[in-house]
Order: sequence, then structure tokens, then C-alpha cells
Amino acid sequence: MLSDLGAWFVFIHVFAAFVFAAGHGVSIVIAFRLRREREPARIAALLDASHWSLNVVAVGLLGLLISGVAAGWLRASFATGWFWLSVVLLVVVGGLMTPLGSTYYTRVRQAIGQRRGLKETDPDPVPVSPEELDRLLSSHRPEMLLLLGGGGFLVILWLMMFRPF
Repeated sequence: MLSDLGAWFVFIHVFAAFVFAAGHGVSIVIAFRLRREREPARIAALLDASHWSLNVVAVGLLGLLISGVAAGWLRASFATGWFWLSVVLLVVVGGLMTPLGSTYYTRVRQAIGQRRGLKETDPDPVPVSPEELDRLLSSHRPEMLLLLGGGGFLVILWLMMFRPF
């Protein structure tokens, strides 16, 4: 009975991983799409869609954590190295990606004059020149995010599929 329940939690865990990856997929596609935009209203709309996709990421992460702990307990995975390395990688990759992504998107928002991400006491941002906006949107931040997040995801997937230790 417990093994059947464990299989259901693994199923939920895999589904939550798809939800988590889908939310990030929206955000990374938008990060690359921003490079071709120069109209502030369109940039703002893309940034709003990317921000909304973080709700999907949060639901996926919550599902990953709850189902991962439950499946790990039911399947006695807490005693394995691959389980804990997966947890550490999730925390490290998330800890690196969050400031990389949020600082980039906050700078782009400020560059077009949006307040999102600022404290109430902060002054209103002043839109930057088209040249400065072009420089900001041409950064290699999307590649960094894709390599870090995608690479981390692939390593965690490998650990979970092959359980090397």
C-alpha cells in the first residue's frame, strides 16, 4: 500500500516538475523576446507576462517540495546521496537564479520608467535613452539564466532517473 502511495507521489512530483519548468519556460522565452523590443509599452507587457509566470513557478515548486518529501519518505530515499544532492542543487540553483533574474528584470522595468520592484520611498525611475535601453536589452543575462537553470534541471533529472548513489 505504501509503495502504491509512493508511486502516486512520484507521479505528482513529475507533474509538478513540468509545471515548474513551464513557468520558467515562459520567463526565459520572454527574456529572449525582450531583445527585439524597444517600445516601452510592449516591454512592460512582456515583463508583466513574465512576472505572472512566476505564479506558475511557485505552484510547481510547492508541488515539487511536498510530493518530493512525501515520495522520499515513502520510498526511503532520505538515506541516499542522490536525493540530498538534488535538494542542494535545487536550493543553490534557485539561490543563484533568483537575484540574476530579478535584478535584470528590475533594471529593465526602471529603464522604461516602471516602479514595480521599488520601495514606496524610492524615487520614480526616469526612463533611459534608447541607446541605454538597447544596451540593457542586449545583455547576456538570458543565456546565463538558461544555462544555470537548464543545466541544474538536467543534473537533477539525471540524479532522479539514474540514482547513481
